[in-house]
Amino acid sequence: MVAGLRTDRDVARALKPFIIAEALPVVVEMLRKDGVRVSLSNAKGRTLGYYMPPRRKVFPRMTASVALHTISLQIDLNPYALLFVFVHEWAHLLTQKQYGSEVYPHGKEWKRNFKDLFKSFHSPRIFPSDVLAVIDEYFKKTSRYFESDLAEACERYGKDRQAFARNYMRLLKAGVVIPAPDMGPEARRLVEAIRGKEAGEVRRKPESVHVSSGPYGSAGRDIAEKGNVGESQEKWREAETVKISEVAPGTRIRMENVDYEVVEKLPPFVSVRKTDDGQRVRVHGLVKVRRLEKG
Repeated sequence: MVAGLRTDRDVARALKPFIIAEALPVVVEMLRKDGVRVSLSNAKGRTLGYYMPPRRKVFPRMTASVALHTISLQIDLNPYALLFVFVHEWAHLLTQKQYGSEVYPHGKEWKRNFKDLFKSFHSPRIFPSDVLAVIDEYFKKTSRYFESDLAEACERYGKDRQAFARNYMRLLKAGVVIPAPDMGPEARRLVEAIRGKEAGEVRRKPESVHVSSGPYGSAGRDIAEKGNVGESQEKWREAETVKISEVAPGTRIRMENVDYEVVEKLPPFVSVRKTDDGQRVRVHGLVKVRRLEKG
């Protein structure tokens, strides 16, 4: 249990601002079964979390000593990093219960437990696909450290909890939902609106074809009218709606009624260039766009 809390509901309420929503029931069940004390710390440092085996301790209002395993977590971590560290420390707990102090802290027994435990959390509903890809590489060797590649993958969504919250709200306002803890009532309203819109798009008939002003935008139209472009401008029609991460570089797309060309993929982002003025911007790979075709 989280320190000082007695019921599963209390634990879930205390952890929901920090633990990814889809992972929270699994975490609460783990805590319930094994009688673990979780300490959430604001202290920043090199140690992202640690595990401590049971020690005799008397809690207030209790008449007997209780031996509890303890896991401490740095509460300000990015939520993806926090969950990963939690599972890392839980693997220490499981290894301690199985072998006591007879094995190395980060030996083969711990590595096996860590990999097996993480299977319950290996889901795109808990970690974004680009983070999962780095985690898969991590488990090929299972280092004792929170490696730089893994840290970088998590930090793309925010270096700490506060930065993650800002990026999460920006993505929601762009119509993108990523795995996250409970981020408050405004975030919940946006998520419901996005999911409602997505459900409506599935039921709606295909939209009519629209024609854009051409590959040069309005500037190109002015040039054509002056005779600097000999051929009539190419027309573009909207094809299917796709995630921008699924679009190949060089492809024309339409996003919020503005035409772009995909330049390069920089996971989890995609770099695009506006066709009218050449301005480059980065867009999250989960944003949905209209692919354009000549026609």
